[in-house]
Amino acid sequence: MTIKPCRAVCGAIELPGDKSISHRAAILSSLSRGRTEIRGFLFSDDCLVTLKALKGMGVGVKTFRREHRVIIDSCGALRPPRSPLDMNESGTSARILMGLLAGQGFASRLTGAPSLLKRPMARVIKPLTLMGARIHARLKGGQAYLPALIQPSKLCGICWKQEVASAQVKSSLLLAGLFAQGETCVREAVATRDHTERMLKLFGADVHIGASGIMLKQGRLVSPGTVIVPGDISSAAFFVVAALVLKGSRLVIKNVGMNPTRTGAIRVLQRMGGYIRQTCERKSYEPISDLDVRFSELHGIRIRAREIPSLIDELPILMVAGSLAKGRTVIEGAGELRVKETDRIRSMRWNLRKAGVKVETKVTAGREDIIIIGSSSLRGGHFRSYGDHRTAMSMYVAALAASGPSFLDDPGCVCKSFPEYFSEFKHLIAR
Repeated sequence: MTIKPCRAVCGAIELPGDKSISHRAAILSSLSRGRTEIRGFLFSDDCLVTLKALKGMGVGVKTFRREHRVIIDSCGALRPPRSPLDMNESGTSARILMGLLAGQGFASRLTGAPSLLKRPMARVIKPLTLMGARIHARLKGGQAYLPALIQPSKLCGICWKQEVASAQVKSSLLLAGLFAQGETCVREAVATRDHTERMLKLFGADVHIGASGIMLKQGRLVSPGTVIVPGDISSAAFFVVAALVLKGSRLVIKNVGMNPTRTGAIRVLQRMGGYIRQTCERKSYEPISDLDVRFSELHGIRIRAREIPSLIDELPILMVAGSLAKGRTVIEGAGELRVKETDRIRSMRWNLRKAGVKVETKVTAGREDIIIIGSSSLRGGHFRSYGDHRTAMSMYVAALAASGPSFLDDPGCVCKSFPEYFSEFKHLIAR
């Protein structure tokens, strides 16, 4: 793809549904007897993996792509899959479904694309095993990876303190807890996105959140009939940064999910001097609002390690914001980016250096920091996605702000989370 610089982004946009919530809405609907309609469902590659897996276990799934709508009919129980469940590149599907499958009375096998087979699974297998799950994964170098065979077992609730801040692990354990005897408790040293807890309440689960952790008891779910998925704030972040760094921009992003465990990137950009205002606020099982964003002179800041769980997916685009901010931006404890779809520290560092940005990494006491020296302008260049959707989407924004034309090698990889990404931008670009 050839990308020409642009003067500004202006107008209004309504984004597709939140990816994390779409996954969870489909999974919990499959465990609820009757019909559930999901509105605003995100038809990305990852979410389609989850739908395909549920269909493979006997769940009725009807899709209406133009309307961003899914109807799920379920008897309230899953059936044994006839073949291995292919997770393709979706780490979310793999880790969350592993917890769900651990409590079933049948055997199942999870596999995936080569990139997913390289991603660590021990962080979810370990606590599930303590609950009584029998999971046989591929072992290499002391780590566990897919493919994995999950055999039927009787689960018992445990109290698990999160070793690594991970909403996927937490969600996996809570889903397993629906089928476990006794109470399942998850304690977090650092709060992660709480979509699963909110949605479990929506579906009538016996779940309580307090100072001692998230407590869940075994039980059946009841469909609320309709689930409305708000716009994805991770997708919104790319448009927000574009509006902040391109002079003359003013953008309204409608119906964005503003879950406080997901708005870390917005808070960081506001600290950098970004004009971002919430309007038309409303409450459902998830808070929602519109965002009014205008061009701003950004300045570098320090992003603390404790903030990372609330903005981990937005770090690549925040690196672009730091590249166009005055002064130095430091991102503490960014090492988790090494084990995403690709090594995002490596991919973003390589690309930003191509654009003329000074980017370094520093390891101190086991913590990996990223240091970015901001510049008033970026160079156009030949950028590489490394097959990673968030790297590609971030460098597209960087290319719009560059001084000359740029080229992106694999734009198709954005379908993993946002198939309409480039077409949505085209409606907003002013040259």
